[in-house]
Amino acid sequence: MAKLPHNRTWYTKKLVAKAKLCVKIRDKYICQYSNKECSGSNCHASHVLNVGTHKNMELDPSNMKVLSSYYHLHWWHKDVLHATEWFKNKFPERYEYLMHMSKLDFKITTVQMAELHAATKSDGSDYGKKYYELIQEIVK
Repeated sequence: MAKLPHNRTWYTKKLVAKAKLCVKIRDKYICQYSNKECSGSNCHASHVLNVGTHKNMELDPSNMKVLSSYYHLHWWHKDVLHATEWFKNKFPERYEYLMHMSKLDFKITTVQMAELHAATKSDGSDYGKKYYELIQEIVK
């Protein structure tokens, strides 16, 4: 196998950035808690399931939602139980999907990450579709 031009950390950073752009497009730059438009540094695409505990879910757009910086930092991270209950009630199908996926033992290889990076646009517009196609191959 040929050596990849970058390491796993590089691909992770690039793919997380694409995933976050994808989520912002999906959520139309609207804070999912306040329903107000947000932009620039005030617009955060934050993870639902903690990346430290659920590393395999880091690149999944379903594991992200748009929050304004205020609600991300002063609500989501400060009141985890209430925030989780809110997410579960607002997005029940996504919550069930996340619970299911979090129990699966899978890993996206560095080669697969490189291929996903090469196959997706830098603006994140097609990231979600390509990500789910890859995951279907991995977990089948």
